[in-house]
Amino acid sequence: MLSIAKFARMVGVDNLHAGTVVGKMEGEKQEVVDIYEFLRSDFYGQKRTIPVASGGLHPGLVYDLMEIFGTDFVIQAGGGVHGHPDGTKSGAKAMRQAVEARMKEIELQDYAEGHSELARALNKWKN
Repeated sequence: MLSIAKFARMVGVDNLHAGTVVGKMEGEKQEVVDIYEFLRSDFYGQKRTIPVASGGLHPGLVYDLMEIFGTDFVIQAGGGVHGHPDGTKSGAKAMRQAVEARMKEIELQDYAEGHSELARALNKWKN
């Protein structure tokens, strides 16, 4: 996959599904981390390509994703937003709340105490 990522970057791809280490499209952790690092690194003057994680992602996985990949990547979570028990709007709020929790370094369960959308999402997608 790293060779595909290199080719994609050389031809100017803006973003690339680079894999994930949690969820249903989970890959070998070090391989995926290496791809993310490559896409964001200096590479012969080529513009950076933003890595995209997707596949079974939901608010309960955001903390781990950001712990591993940092903040410079896309979390594509269709089912993790639209599948929220209270609908898409609540799913979007829950994803944002999960990101906020990680940025503030507050555990998801603790942050969910004051954020009902996140609490409902964590209850649905128990890890």
